Amino acid sequence: FLIIFLYLLPLATSPTRWPAPDLIIALTFAWAMRRPEYVPAISVAAVALLADFLLQRPPGLLAALIVIGAETLRASTQTNRELNFLIEWATVAGIIIAVALAQRIALAALFVPAAPWSLSLLQTALTIAIYPIVVLVSRFLFGVSKPAPGEVDALGHRL
Repeated sequence: FLIIFLYLLPLATSPTRWPAPDLIIALTFAWAMRRPEYVPAISVAAVALLADFLLQRPPGLLAALIVIGAETLRASTQTNRELNFLIEWATVAGIIIAVALAQRIALAALFVPAAPWSLSLLQTALTIAIYPIVVLVSRFLFGVSKPAPGEVDALGHRL
């Protein structure tokens, strides 16, 4: 909710040339890669849908794409555990690019006006570029890390 609040703050009176990276996507995907149990699909959908409403985006489109991306990452949790960070980053970058392209295609198919391609590409690139920072902040500020081999949850199930 803090991220949405920061997006809504009127920090500048003139339009900027650089779009802000989508921190909601970066944070959701970082946590889905590291601790998928922290980001259940219903919570991701609710927060993303609220962001769609408050940021005046087409309701539900980006929310659905974020949920699909997070669930794609969640489905490959076992294989992602052994990956080094560069491969993890490339995997998340591919999902972020797929989400951005799917959003553009859906908006074009429904004849909904969209931001210029240059701004969308720049926002996608900045979201991919900020992913390592989001992972570092998640790790050291919130303690969200990949489960260690053999780690179990509170009920004794292997993670």
